[in-house]
Amino acid sequence: MTCLAPSYLDVGRNGEAISDARLSFAGAWPETDPRLQPQKTRLAGADDARMVAECVRIRRLDFDAFRQKVAGRPVHEQVFELINHRTIQFNSRSRFAECEIWKGRIRQACEKGEPVPILLPVFCVIRNPVKRLQLTVPTTAEEVSLRHMANIAALIREIYPAGAVFHLITDSTFYGLPFGVNAVEALRYVDLLGAMVDRIGCGDVIRLHDMAQILSGRFEDFQESYENWSARFHDDPCADGLSPQSYDVWLASMAASINTAKRRLDYDTLRAQFGGSGLGHTTDELYHRAKTGLAEYRALKAAAADLQWEEQFFPNAVRATIHTKGVPVLGLRLYPEYKLRANLLPYHGIGVLRFGPKYGLHYMTVEPEMFVCGREEFTRITDERGTTLHYLGEGGGVRRGTVAGGGGGSLAAGACQETKARRETG
Repeated sequence: MTCLAPSYLDVGRNGEAISDARLSFAGAWPETDPRLQPQKTRLAGADDARMVAECVRIRRLDFDAFRQKVAGRPVHEQVFELINHRTIQFNSRSRFAECEIWKGRIRQACEKGEPVPILLPVFCVIRNPVKRLQLTVPTTAEEVSLRHMANIAALIREIYPAGAVFHLITDSTFYGLPFGVNAVEALRYVDLLGAMVDRIGCGDVIRLHDMAQILSGRFEDFQESYENWSARFHDDPCADGLSPQSYDVWLASMAASINTAKRRLDYDTLRAQFGGSGLGHTTDELYHRAKTGLAEYRALKAAAADLQWEEQFFPNAVRATIHTKGVPVLGLRLYPEYKLRANLLPYHGIGVLRFGPKYGLHYMTVEPEMFVCGREEFTRITDERGTTLHYLGEGGGVRRGTVAGGGGGSLAAGACQETKARRETG
């Protein structure tokens, strides 16, 4: 498959539309409410900042070896090969490599001496009380994700001095309706995300844009398309050719993503609703909300795709996604272990830090907080206001000796403020 440049890739409607966010993990649900168990807890300190920095490092990328491999090739090709590296790209690398659209846009930016623009819709509020026990605010999982993208931009800068800029299209307000999230919490999440970008010093390479604000520029066209798709999906969930099997998976993921925190359900009810197939024991109310919410979510996504919003508002950007797709698009590992050790997005759970002896570094996964809390092998790390930032696994935080030689190669550093990524053997 070769894509020729002025073609438009309909990324939004291809492949996975909603992340597999089901909570039906075998053996994950304790018999009794884990929130009632004692929990080791402490305030975040300097050691935690060090561990978070380690979690940003791309542990499987030998950057020196990569530079040697692409040496002598045009700069734009080197940049392309880097973002298509398996440690950054989780979608088909061969399919992406055949697409001339993105190669052309990277070449165009390099010829102009401008940062390579990378466009990614991401960051939404999910209020399922199994995934996070507190309100959904940016925590360590979001911080590692932001630092990871800034780290990628720093690596690109080592190849191409102008580097790259990530345009993050926050969809917290855009998807508030189907997820049952009110405007106050949606806006607060985005505001705090912006404050986090400023605090960690990544504002030069990470720009936040609101999806709803962007699309309001074509309000009439968007609304007509949205109402059309909404009517179709409510009438027939498979109106666009979606298979009944895929619909069932999406429906279970939607049930695990809509706001059930405001129902104040007890633990046994939560386990009965989400611990089986994801919908097998659900109440009629939750089933209806999931079915309605999924129709609205897909209608919003389809209406945005009808407008080809990427081409209108970001015509020169490389399109990235957090979903598995069958078209040649950059499937960005939002944090280094995304789609490797973990499949949940930062706002679908809580960050869990563990020590990895192979590289002598900590790494982060994202997991439902209900399945982590109350376990004695984890320590809850909070800020001064009592907000849970992440959990630290047993043995984490202990300063280990440096692992020398053998297999790790060079590892990119995660400090956003650095103009040149540091590398160390791991």
